[in-house]
Amino acid sequence: MKHEQYALMHDVEDVHWWYQVLRGLVLNALNVMVPRGKRVLDAGCGTGGMLRSLGEWETYGCDVSEEAVELCRSHHLSRITSCDLQAMPYTVGMFDAVLSLDVLYHSRVEERVALREMRRVLKPGGLLVVNVPAFECLSGMHDRAVDGARRYRKEALCALLHGQGFEVVEVYYWNAWLFLPLLLRRKISQDDQGDLVMPPRWLNFFLSAAGKLDARLCRRLRLPLGTSLFAIARRCSESVVSSCGVQLHKVVAIISMLVLIMSV
Repeated sequence: MKHEQYALMHDVEDVHWWYQVLRGLVLNALNVMVPRGKRVLDAGCGTGGMLRSLGEWETYGCDVSEEAVELCRSHHLSRITSCDLQAMPYTVGMFDAVLSLDVLYHSRVEERVALREMRRVLKPGGLLVVNVPAFECLSGMHDRAVDGARRYRKEALCALLHGQGFEVVEVYYWNAWLFLPLLLRRKISQDDQGDLVMPPRWLNFFLSAAGKLDARLCRRLRLPLGTSLFAIARRCSESVVSSCGVQLHKVVAIISMLVLIMSV
């Protein structure tokens, strides 16, 4: 991600409406599924805004950017590490929950390797909370500004998680109300500085309220579009993963046999 994007994130993430809505989704998941005091890792923690809102858990953070890590430490976040998310320096099964918030889509992240590493550091049954940008049609200058390489649809994200040993608990699009305006902006804007701009205070308040209402409706109604995709998953045990693999091989074998029979 460009240098100026880290500085901007650091300046606005505690008050910007989009971060407020996302943190509400994450906190809701943790409050329901992860007891207070348990270990939570923010893998790709950026400048630490999410970590600062998780005071009731034992938090850890890591990011590939030394600049981001230093900004985290400037807020007295102590358990912060600079590392590649695809080779994290944590022991097997160390965490009760791992957060991956707008990380998997980055060009420097190999999504499958990163997810397997997150699975490795999670306890069996541990919680994975994922947020990613949605729909390739929304790709634009902002994605290039933050080194975004891909966007996701629900089916593809679920398949990706299942393939790396996770059981999807819940998945839904959110920020549906801004889908069409953002699509229009993507088609006409040539601004290479990205979308992260701090609006006036009154507008930020309105956007935050509208965004929170949108997120509740998206979760309840499972709307088929949105600018972001939010997922909650659990780490499957080795026996479940092996069983899934065996069943998949059986299905493939049966399909192959039918194809051979039909070709005779």
